Amino acid sequence: MAGDGIQARAIWASGEMPLGSWAKFASSRLDDIHDHMIRAFCPHDLATEGGLPRMAFRHNQASLKSTTFNATDYGLSYGRVSVFIPPPEECFLVQFVLTGQAHFVHQDRSFALHPGHMSVLSPHDPIRQTTLPGCRHFTIKIDRGQIEGLLAEEFGHQVGSLIFSPDPVPLDGAAASFAQLVRTICDDIDLGASGYLHPRAVGTTEEMLGRLLLASVPHNYSHDYLRDPAQTAAPFYVRRAEELIRARFADPLTLADLIAASGVSGRSLHDGFRRFRDDSPMGFLKNYRLDRARQMLKEARGSGLSVTDVSLAAGFLHPSKFAQDYARRFGELPSRTLKH
Repeated sequence: MAGDGIQARAIWASGEMPLGSWAKFASSRLDDIHDHMIRAFCPHDLATEGGLPRMAFRHNQASLKSTTFNATDYGLSYGRVSVFIPPPEECFLVQFVLTGQAHFVHQDRSFALHPGHMSVLSPHDPIRQTTLPGCRHFTIKIDRGQIEGLLAEEFGHQVGSLIFSPDPVPLDGAAASFAQLVRTICDDIDLGASGYLHPRAVGTTEEMLGRLLLASVPHNYSHDYLRDPAQTAAPFYVRRAEELIRARFADPLTLADLIAASGVSGRSLHDGFRRFRDDSPMGFLKNYRLDRARQMLKEARGSGLSVTDVSLAAGFLHPSKFAQDYARRFGELPSRTLKH
């Protein structure tokens, strides 16, 4: 799937319209098509060029939570369809061409989109799209707040406007993974399996799509987003939980205590620790206690303190479990550390 890019037939067969079980609208009347597309996407102007061609328009659509998948075929016999979209403001439009080609003007750039590539149109600039005969295209409408929220969570603070480069990106690497996930989700929905629509899965599905998109297409935050998380300063909520751990590691802290100290949801705190500390919040607490216990054991040599004394002072309530965790982390029993 990498290398020279995924051709459209490798994503969906060239003669196939995605989401065939989710037919939304079909018509041959230009005015009806225009009204429908305004409701489905956003206000825009639509016109034909090169005469008044006969059309056999089809639109299939399925949704997750705030993300919609749209397969569109104008069914042009000749001529072109020209669409002018004012800045959509509230959404990003991820574009694929399945067959044929389409032309775009966006952010002072003019480019053609072909199978095997993708482009992201940002909400801050107008869009002009020209669809040629034989072109079938696939558009993902992604909520602006949702994807900018992912960036804010990643960096630990609110971010300014996210702007993607509209230049076509070949479906290699992360872009190939994004395209394959899109197909997997749509095929699953089309078959009626609906696992990705489950209330406990749909949010995670949208988050995965958003993170892959941020990794796939250049944008104004790419430099920081693509850095190794270990080299990036942890966000405030991770640091707040760490401060509590360092100050009160010997106390019977709970996950609820760490969440309260962080000021964010449990899910955000867990994701932050996984991303920046490669551990869960409670796993980080346990390892911090073990590190402190090892330091205490070394300092306690000849003092008369026992392993149990040290384990309790480090916040471990069960000495036998402490000994197991200690040996697993440091490769020796705490009694050996104390004696030698």
